Formats: sequence, C-alpha cells, structure tokens
Amino acid sequence: MTLVCLLLPRPSRAQTVVEVLQQQRRDARVAEVLAERGDRLAPRPLAELGTVDRWTRAFLAVEAGRQAAVDSARAAEEARADSAILAARLNTLRWRKVEPGAQGSFLEQYRETYWLAAQPQRGLVTDTSATADLRGLLQAAFGDPTRNGDAQKRHGYGGSEFIQFEYWFVVNDSIPMLALDVDGPFGRGLLIASDETYAPILPALKADLSRRLAAARRPDPWLDYYHSYERGQWFRTGYNGEVGQYAVPVRAPRWAGRDSERWVIHR
Repeated sequence: MTLVCLLLPRPSRAQTVVEVLQQQRRDARVAEVLAERGDRLAPRPLAELGTVDRWTRAFLAVEAGRQAAVDSARAAEEARADSAILAARLNTLRWRKVEPGAQGSFLEQYRETYWLAAQPQRGLVTDTSATADLRGLLQAAFGDPTRNGDAQKRHGYGGSEFIQFEYWFVVNDSIPMLALDVDGPFGRGLLIASDETYAPILPALKADLSRRLAAARRPDPWLDYYHSYERGQWFRTGYNGEVGQYAVPVRAPRWAGRDSERWVIHR
C-alpha cells in the first residue's frame, strides 16, 4: 500500500484544512488569470455584472446629478465668456451690404445658417415705421436691395415672390444679417434676423441698424414688385421722390414663377 502525504501549511485556529485548500485554489486561479490577461481588466457595463441593487442605483443617481450640475455650471461659464467676446465686437460695427450679383458667394458661406429673428424693441423705427418708409430709408443708406424683382430679373436669383425686398449684410466681416419686409408695402416694420449663434447681441445689432436708418437723409426713390398671398394679387410699388409711396395692382411680371430651390436662404 502506498501512502500519499499532503504537505499542507499548518492551519490557523480560525481556518480548517478545507479552507486552506480553498484559499490555495483561489490563489492559483488568480495567478493563472494574471498570467493570461495581465493585472488590468477591461471595464464591463453594469448590465454584465448582474442586477444593480437599490443602494448602487441611488449612488449612481447622486453621481449623475453631481455631474449634471458640474456640466451646467461649465456651460453657463462658457456662455458668459462667449457673450463677453461677442459684446466686445459691438464697439465698432461695420455694415457691408451684399450686392445683388454677390448672392452666390454669400450663400456658399452662410448656406447652413439657422436664422433667428430679432424680437420687437420699443422705440425702434425698424419696428414702428411703415415698411414702405423703411424701404426708402434702406435705399438711402445702402442702395438697391440684395434681392427684389429687379435682382430676380437681372441676376436670376429667385427668392420668394411673396417677399418684396431683402437686404443681406455682413457685419464686421463675419456676422450675417437679413432685413426684409413683412407684408410688402402694406406692412409695418422689418423682419431682422441673424445666425442663432449671435442671439445675445442681436438686439444691439438691430438697434444699430435702426439708428442708421433714422439718421439717413430723406428716402431715395425705389421700385419693387410684390405678390400678396392673402390678396391673391401682384403689385408694383415704389416711390419716385416727388409724391408719396404707391402700390398699384398689376399682372404677374414675366419673370415671376422662376424661383429656384438652389437660392432658398431661409431655414
């Protein structure tokens, strides 16, 4: 008969022989895993670790709330910094009107702009004056519109026939701005818009444009066409420099209906 002797470390009073064997087996398995995978394991999603108890869920909720608060504070700080940078750009405003023949390059640069309309502001001529009066002041301050019936006929850039005129601007070489009518010669005020990025300074930009129009000399002569959707009628409208503005019903111009989706700017 062959006797096999197991040489085991002497167990402590708190350990039995079985517990010592179990610990040895665990140590051996750990050594094998370390040899195979190294001393670091890739993180695994919680779902793979089994059901998360309510204490863990509560902890994760608290951590998520804390992180959300940190992210919110960081975003607010970044927004304040951005606003300060934008405000610094208002010290000197340079308005450049986009000429009718330069619409293509403007669209290429600002095609993806998300336009945000400025809210009404008390006391601004751009909100309180008749659109026909503002059209003459825009003519005096900046010359011909970027888009109107004449630009459509001469340059083929088809904006909406339900908009009488559009002035496009680039302020300080980088800020796109639009100024257009709201109901042809029958409306009041202007719709003024810019990229939503400039929302914090849009009121100041609008106020500056209003001041420029208020300071303009007497209205210059102008001529536009307007297709009133509600009235179902085309109008020739303008001012000849001698009598008041007029809006005369006319037949649709020959160039009407040539709108091209390629030149749509509003989003």
